[in-house]
Amino acid sequence: MQNWNRRDLLRAIGATSLSLGLSSFTSPLLGEIDNTAAPEDIRRLLFNENPYGTSRKAKKMISQNLDRTNRYATFHKYDFLALKKLIAEEEGLQPENILLGHGSFEPLCWLAIHFGINQGEIITPSPTFDVVGNFGRKIGAKIVPVEVDSNFKMNLEEMEGRVSSQTKLLTLCNPNNPTGTSLDTTTLKSFCNQVSEKCPVLIDEAYIHFLPNWKTKSMASLIPEGKNVFIARTFSKIYGMAGLRIGFLMGPAPLIAEMESKFTLGFPGNMPNSLSVAAAMAAIQDKEFVDLSRQRNERGRNQLYTELKNLGIKYLESQANFVYFDVIKFKEFKALMRKNDIVLAGGWPTKSNWARVTIGTEKEMDYFVSKIKDKAWM
Repeated sequence: MQNWNRRDLLRAIGATSLSLGLSSFTSPLLGEIDNTAAPEDIRRLLFNENPYGTSRKAKKMISQNLDRTNRYATFHKYDFLALKKLIAEEEGLQPENILLGHGSFEPLCWLAIHFGINQGEIITPSPTFDVVGNFGRKIGAKIVPVEVDSNFKMNLEEMEGRVSSQTKLLTLCNPNNPTGTSLDTTTLKSFCNQVSEKCPVLIDEAYIHFLPNWKTKSMASLIPEGKNVFIARTFSKIYGMAGLRIGFLMGPAPLIAEMESKFTLGFPGNMPNSLSVAAAMAAIQDKEFVDLSRQRNERGRNQLYTELKNLGIKYLESQANFVYFDVIKFKEFKALMRKNDIVLAGGWPTKSNWARVTIGTEKEMDYFVSKIKDKAWM
């Protein structure tokens, strides 16, 4: 087994970042994608971004803090501590339960290192947006994937059955990416209560805001109850701040403190920037924008469901801002979409002929539907 030092870990982090930045590649996170066209020439139905942009309140906050771009986000009313306090107030937690990062991606990589080092065993669902599993493989962790069930939902019974004395972490994603399925709240809470007694449980809630009454369906309430649970969130999806790269991890205060000490060095240079911190504080409080984005997304999903049903294409009803559907021949489908300047995801290893399309604007979805109507890829 290779002994990992700081240089090795930084090299692995850099390799992961590079792999996601390549223009055309196959990724275990995204399946097969093609991102070679200039942004103005393509329909971006790939990364599950909010097509309606960032809220006006967040944009206003950015403009008001432009004169602080020469400063780290410290010693100011919009700084790391202020954002942690605001998140804690919103979630019924303490600031000590919050760890900030560049999107949720960075804290997820930290979790992979923290629990996967020295061949640590991590159980993950499959398919999923498996940052922890894929980064864990880079450092020699033992990753145990568990396939979704026949309803494309995470197989909780099978996952719990795989937990052993060697298991260091079990990960979930709710709603799950790429399937768009979500778990019954009572069932998931019972699962987390039971399994967290055996090993820490991570729930990636990147898409939780797309669920009606989402706060009642989050597992964040388990943290103040003393459960060994982590929750990952991001501002990249419904908040429309993917380009600002800010997210956070919630969890038990002792574990959060241990990870913060291990990975952040106590220096602001590796923390989110001044503008993203300020914008995040405005975004959290802009309930109207979140509600409007959810409503627009639901209309777009329903529009797409109707068209897919008319075309006889099998799809899953989604609880997120994308739809997963079976195109039978994904490579041919991808080529047709690329020919029409549409980029999307698909081709996950265990679901090689399923595609995932982000719900775009009404105009974007009309264009997408117009290009699949003749089913030329089949």
